[in-house]
Amino acid sequence: MSPSLKKKFCQEQLRELFAAQGTKLAFQPHNFIYTPNHAAQSLYLLETGQVSLQMLSTEGRILTLQMIEEQQIFGYMALTKSLNYDTFAETTKVVSVLALSHETILREIATKPTLGLIFLEALAHYRLLVSRRLDEVAFKSVTARLASLFLDMAGASSEEQPFRLPPRTHQQLAEMINAYRETVTKVINQFRAAKLLDIDRSGITLLNLSRLRELAQN
Repeated sequence: MSPSLKKKFCQEQLRELFAAQGTKLAFQPHNFIYTPNHAAQSLYLLETGQVSLQMLSTEGRILTLQMIEEQQIFGYMALTKSLNYDTFAETTKVVSVLALSHETILREIATKPTLGLIFLEALAHYRLLVSRRLDEVAFKSVTARLASLFLDMAGASSEEQPFRLPPRTHQQLAEMINAYRETVTKVINQFRAAKLLDIDRSGITLLNLSRLRELAQN
């Protein structure tokens, strides 16, 4: 099975589990589903809306690790023995989620051991995302960080045809790479002038993925 088919299969397995065992919850915009002060008791599947996963620096600056879109899973600390979550999960729209408790997860793994491997792979992917985002903030320029972010949003796409991404404000992008909004706006304008992307209220279109990959490595 190819990596892409394997990933799709794992996602389908998890969604089926959420549909069968999850508890539906609703949240209004700008509410916290959980914070680092909350015990990590549930894993979440976003049905509708959008959720921002954030970390807070010692200086009080926000670093947005990931914007969770519909049908994505978050709250992976519920898979570990950690007492608390490691991020703030803030809603940016009206949100509906399915919550899967830690106890339910353990019970399902006991009867379906392959689920344990699926959860372990999902947790490893999340840990890699957090580590990479923090490394980029520490060592890369704003131009390289923004190029890397766009590529992360595009996933594993290797095609050179235009790739459509969900809409993001300049402020959201700035928080995702730990930069000032004004600097991000300047770099985006440079990307647009070089025909690397186009951006409007309906979304972001990546026009030259190979050049973005080059910039991301600088």
